Amino acid sequence: MGQDHDSIPKNAMAKTRAIFGIDLRTLALFRVLLAIALIVDLGMRARDLAAHYSDHGILPRVALISEFGAWFPSFHMMSGSAKVQGALFLIAGLIAVALMVGYRTRLATIGSWIFLISLQARSQPISQGADLLLHVLLFWGMFLPLGARCSIDAALDRQIDQEPNSYFSMATMALLVQCMSVYFFTALLKDSRVWLPDGTAVYYALHIDYLATPFAVWLRQFPAIMQGLTYFVWFLEILAPFLIFSPVLHLPLRLVALVLLTGMHIGFFLCLEIGIFPLVSIASLVAFTPGWVWDRIAAWAHTPKRSGLAIYYDQPCVFCRKVCLILRSFLLPARTPIRPAQDDPDIHRTMQAHNSWVVVDHDGSRHVRWNAIALVFRRSLLFAPLGWFFSTRLMSPLGDRIYETVARNRGLLAQWSAVVLPYRDRAIHPSLIANCVVAGLMVMVFFINLRTLSSFHVRMPRAIHDIASGLRLNQKWSMFAPAPSRLDGWFVVRGVTSTGAPVDVLNNRVGEEPHWERPERLAGKYSSYRWRKYLVRMKNDKEAQFRPYYARYLCRQWNRGRTPEERIAELTIYFNAEWIVRDYGPRKAERKLVHTESCLLPNRVPPKPGATKGADGDTENF
Repeated sequence: MGQDHDSIPKNAMAKTRAIFGIDLRTLALFRVLLAIALIVDLGMRARDLAAHYSDHGILPRVALISEFGAWFPSFHMMSGSAKVQGALFLIAGLIAVALMVGYRTRLATIGSWIFLISLQARSQPISQGADLLLHVLLFWGMFLPLGARCSIDAALDRQIDQEPNSYFSMATMALLVQCMSVYFFTALLKDSRVWLPDGTAVYYALHIDYLATPFAVWLRQFPAIMQGLTYFVWFLEILAPFLIFSPVLHLPLRLVALVLLTGMHIGFFLCLEIGIFPLVSIASLVAFTPGWVWDRIAAWAHTPKRSGLAIYYDQPCVFCRKVCLILRSFLLPARTPIRPAQDDPDIHRTMQAHNSWVVVDHDGSRHVRWNAIALVFRRSLLFAPLGWFFSTRLMSPLGDRIYETVARNRGLLAQWSAVVLPYRDRAIHPSLIANCVVAGLMVMVFFINLRTLSSFHVRMPRAIHDIASGLRLNQKWSMFAPAPSRLDGWFVVRGVTSTGAPVDVLNNRVGEEPHWERPERLAGKYSSYRWRKYLVRMKNDKEAQFRPYYARYLCRQWNRGRTPEERIAELTIYFNAEWIVRDYGPRKAERKLVHTESCLLPNRVPPKPGATKGADGDTENF
């Protein structure tokens, strides 16, 4: 009886580890997808580098401080120069690459988080839900061994291979609970009738033309499908945490939930112009991938070709061994032997004859120099196509020259690698103090989410609120909550030259009145989803402080390089508002004045928020 009694807590702990633990191979994929999301985000932002991040753009630094009051410390606030911003983008991109390949992984994760919140603090008006989710995922990632598998760090760690793939800590629990909180709390915030019982939320969402893709336009013709999708989205979001964390039938229910949630985000990507949101969301779902999946993939990939490879290097060359370890970490099974060529006299003679490392294939054939590199890539599951490219007549001569250059400089590279690529022994298990800190933060985040529900009336001490704000952990997941916006429309900007000639500013036409007709595709009127986010916010009277800065930006952009006759003296911004009606009813556009600006007085003090008569309506909430 005593033994059975003692086994209860053990079984409970084992079940907890199974539900809230994360496989180290899963963390590796999670790390790569986070890094890809960071790089994609930087690339998309860089298209509007001067417009969104310099003092010559839509929101100078002085505007952030004077109009919005408090602001978070930010590297990007140091300078209003587009060149400095470009340099900061480049640094952030290099840190993201280090995160992707798992080089100094924890430091790269911390650096990526710092640079991301710095960038977001500089660009508050163009931020969206994906930005919040991305920096929250990075925050929890700082407490996790993201580089324990398939990384440069793992390749050069002398003890990491001894660790089992299953991993559990308070940080794994915090990450998984955080990811499911996004779905659970956004479902609770969707308390409008358009979700339940009407089932018309997807109908309204797909009829927001400045968000809708061509696929969404096609899908509109099926009202029954849109109603079914509305119920599907709401019930999946509310039930997903129970399926994911179910102690009963844990593995099959989790796999079902992951497939359904991933399908939902693919649907969002196909239907809505919402930037990196689907990518970041899928990255968060990857964290739930059970180790069983990797075991099955490993068993399927365990073929004679992949498991029969052996690598031999020149023993005195420390740099050579490190390269072999790194290649194995990314491309080959973990048990692929890496041996000194001196251990086998025959292999050693081959190495000396070709002044090269030697890779022995499963059939006993020997490969040297660049051909050996191509073979290693061909045996990789993911990078096999690159290996075949390396083997082509086009690439082989160039590859041999690259190999010869590296071989001639082995001594210098050994010195470099001793500093940049040292062997390390890293402990991946957190201390008791670290676990307690993370547990406290996890509880705090749960109550932050609970506070977003008005029915609970949750109040937090000021000190806790300050900690959450300082760590940027304040969050509210209100995607299409309580209901999708019913306001659609497009902008028109009319300019007037000093000679009185009209100008269609947005379409770059001089001497012509703007076209007021509805564009064929509203989503195409915005050059990026961040531009759309900014303009959709600007049209609301509550966000009137944005308007003068945007208008002045348009004045500067138009007048730069123009002749005096073509320069505009004044411009007026209009929003053609359309209310989405149910049952495919006809819409009626209403022209609303948003803002008027004199282009001859670019430095005058902007009006206070609300002083400019403009368009009313709800904001975009996705």
